[in-house]
Amino acid sequence: MNIIHVCVIGAGISGLVAAKTFLEEGYDVTLFEKQKGVGGVWEKSRTYPGVTTQTVRDAYAFSDYPMPASYPEWPTGEQVRNYLQSYAQHFGILEKIQFGMEVTNVERKTGGHSKWIVTTKTQGETTKQKHEFDFVLICNGTANISNIPNLPGKEEFTASGGKILHSSEFNDSSLIKGKRVVVLGFGKSACDIATFAAANASECTLVFRKADWKIPMFFLGLINFKYVLLTRFAETFFPKRQLQGMERWLHIVRKPLISAFWWTNEMLLRRQFRLESCGMLPKESLVKSVTCSLGVAPQGFYKHVLSGKIRSQQTSIAKFVPGGLCLANGEQLQADMVIFGTGFRQHIPFLEEKYRRLVMDEQGNFHLYRNLIHPEIPNLGFVGYNSSFFCPLTSEIGSWWLAESINGNLATPSPEEMYKAIKVEKLWRYERSYVSYGGTCVIPYSFYYIEQLLNDMGVSNQCQGWKKIQEMMMPLNISAYKYVRQQLRDRKFSTGKSRRNSELLLRSIV
Repeated sequence: MNIIHVCVIGAGISGLVAAKTFLEEGYDVTLFEKQKGVGGVWEKSRTYPGVTTQTVRDAYAFSDYPMPASYPEWPTGEQVRNYLQSYAQHFGILEKIQFGMEVTNVERKTGGHSKWIVTTKTQGETTKQKHEFDFVLICNGTANISNIPNLPGKEEFTASGGKILHSSEFNDSSLIKGKRVVVLGFGKSACDIATFAAANASECTLVFRKADWKIPMFFLGLINFKYVLLTRFAETFFPKRQLQGMERWLHIVRKPLISAFWWTNEMLLRRQFRLESCGMLPKESLVKSVTCSLGVAPQGFYKHVLSGKIRSQQTSIAKFVPGGLCLANGEQLQADMVIFGTGFRQHIPFLEEKYRRLVMDEQGNFHLYRNLIHPEIPNLGFVGYNSSFFCPLTSEIGSWWLAESINGNLATPSPEEMYKAIKVEKLWRYERSYVSYGGTCVIPYSFYYIEQLLNDMGVSNQCQGWKKIQEMMMPLNISAYKYVRQQLRDRKFSTGKSRRNSELLLRSIV
């Protein structure tokens, strides 16, 4: 069966680049998005005041569509949203999107067919529609379900005039004016909102279970963090399951250099942020903390903690009470508003249960080969389940990988080999506490992961000699990956292959 009709679920970063890739390959693409606009976590109704990107402008873009040079180094939520809107318009994606359309079910067509039936409903309505597709791309993101702990006393608190929000619901700065605000969590959204509340609310308290390492925008106030973390050289200092070349030499022969590298960075962060004085020195080592939960410190966050503008409590909430809440340490806080910066749960509730059980285990971890496909589920791909420091690029290359698979230009291993690779990788990450975001985070191996996908597609790195060294030491250059797409296109035309004449390779793994 030839693949013709392709469904994309979600119009965030991953859904947009997946739709663009498959449109360019000549497929008939339909994109369903339950929100009113593009952007996913950057969609207007989901962004809180003052939000910016975690990574720098030039690393948070697609390879063939850079962000405007006029944008600051860390673009605002509105700027990212405008960029994605422009991207969708420029590449003809907007006309393929059905906004306000929630996907409620994705199931295989019965009777031995290889098609998928996607059920949708318009927001605010009960009537459902069924659509038939040859291939489905799930791009609902890692931040699709708000994580709010179920604590006792919520009704009493709200009845007394208190308000409870998740960070994704806090999109109006006037909500906290003159209010006593309590923020829960220590991730990006919690620290961002606490910093914002310190300057806009009457008082702010941050309640967190454990302190995590934060990265400064500028180390020592001088060195952009992209020169420290967003380089291939920095990635060599992380232990890998398969060490080669210089990495093997560093981790086996010169292991003290590895220890010195991480010790130096920890000392810099302790002194720059005065972590002991703040009472926020993490217990875990920095090397084990560099995952998708690692955050950039909001400007002024630690200064506000030191000055008392942000009062901090390292504990948890026991229960809500009228006019406030009780903490697990026995203290009671008065509060007008409580904002949960407690992140999200990644889930695919709309996927047919028997397939969902294959993809996810009971702990919520995903089992995907290359974070893109499952060995036993044909005609189904996942884009955006490979979170990295530069998500637009990993989603983009993941989309190319899936397109190459469908076009018959990429040979995947047998199901047994894929299962083995998934298991080995999962166990190795668990042993080193590198599992986050349901196992879909590829940090701290972002470059390594990209090279894996490129090798699968038969695209080699062209840099040699001095250029190779330069590439190792310099921050990620997104635009350099345009050559990959061009190589893939040139190869397709030179071999005379077309998607219309190629069977879907993934069908052979059922």
